[in-house]
Parts: sequence; structure tokens; C-alpha cells
Amino acid sequence: MYPTLLSFGGFTVYTYGFFVALGFFAATLYVSKTAKPDIISQDSLYSLFLYAIIAAIAGARLLYVLTNLGEFVKSPLDIFKVWHGGLVYYGGFIVAVSYVVWYTKRKKILLSRLSDAIAPALGLGHFFGRIGCFFAGCCYGKVCGLPWAVTFKNSDTLALHGVPLHPVQIYEAAANLIIFIILHLYNKKEHLAGKTFALYLIIYAVLRFILEFFRGDYRGAAFAGLSIAQAVSAGLLIIGITIIYRTNKKWKKK
Repeated sequence: MYPTLLSFGGFTVYTYGFFVALGFFAATLYVSKTAKPDIISQDSLYSLFLYAIIAAIAGARLLYVLTNLGEFVKSPLDIFKVWHGGLVYYGGFIVAVSYVVWYTKRKKILLSRLSDAIAPALGLGHFFGRIGCFFAGCCYGKVCGLPWAVTFKNSDTLALHGVPLHPVQIYEAAANLIIFIILHLYNKKEHLAGKTFALYLIIYAVLRFILEFFRGDYRGAAFAGLSIAQAVSAGLLIIGITIIYRTNKKWKKK
């Protein structure tokens, strides 16, 4: 598609980097407007998001490098060129969540309520991120002959050139937008704390597990023929179901 958004002089704005930044901005803005003041103060929220974003980028890049180590052996400095693409969502998600857990314990913030406020924003931010993937050509799909297949012709794209592919980036962008809408509406209803985040884990894990079958880029082998992302999805699905089960159990005891 269009890996470069604009270029003038020696300055280049990459489409992937632009949409990833837009996703982080949209997610932060959403939580700042919807999170109740008794959950977290605005100052604490912005501080939390600043470091969580740094953690997410570092984790996402680290997992990408580890699963594509051969690409970086000859050119190790390319590890830092994140604006070209090459961020693995689950890597960023795990590291960022770990930081949020640590932060809430340190600041004595109720994690279950904060995670519910953040959950819809994960879908919103990820929506923009996948649009960036589409323009950069990363995370591309398998060859297909469907009417909506996309052929990447730009020489700078990361996708296979000149063959019709599943627009799997668009599939996932649409799925994340739907997740955002569902969780946003769910948060407007009364529910047990922690359930919105648990629903995010369940819905996204199932969708991601399915979408992995349409991916054409190297996925990394986990076990039993599953990709690393599918293995992580299975784990997150179990965690999401466990959170709901324990939350309901605690409520019944009251």
C-alpha cells in the first residue's frame, strides 16, 4: 500500500508509525474522558499511560525480534527501526499489563476497576494500529482468490508483492473496532469489577486465534502446529474465563 505517509527534505513520516501513535493517543484520550475520577486521577493516568506506552513498544519490538532473529543478526541496528513496522501486539500487551499491575499495586489503585476502564481503549488503539499494518504491509495474509483480496505493489511494502492476499490487517482492524464498541456499551451497564477486561481477553483471544489461520507472514512455531500468537491466545482465553468465574464466585458469597 503506502508505507510512507509524507516525505519532505530529509524528513519522512511513516504511515505505520503515524497510525500506531494515533492509536496510543486515541486510547489515552478515551480513558481520560471515560474513567471515573475515583478510579484514578488525571495526573496519575497520564503518567501511567506514558510509561505503559513505552513498555508496550519495547515488549512488542522485543517479541518481534525474538521470533525473527535471523533478520537482525546481520543488521542489529535495525532492531530500533520500529517506524518501519515489526511490533508484535502480544509482546507489547504482556509487558504493558505487567507494568500496569505493578503501578496499581504501588499506588494502591483498584486494578479490577482500572482494567475495566482501559479494556475498550485496547480495542480502539489496536484498531488504528492494524490500519497502520495494512499500509506498511506487515502482518500480511495468505494468498487467496477472493474478490476482496489485496495486491501489494509498492516496492517498500513488507508484504508479498504482486499476489492477491487476504487483507487480514483489515479483518483484525474491524474486529478490534467491534470489540471497542461492545466493551464501551458494556461499561455503561452495572457489572462486577474486572468483567469488562475479562471479556476483552476472551473475545480478542478467540478472534485472534481464528485470524492467525489467515496470516501469511512467519508466525513462529509454538507447539501442536499452533503459532506463538495462538498459544498466547489460548492462555489469555483461560485467564479471561478464570477471572469471570472467580468474580462471580466472590459475588455469590456476599
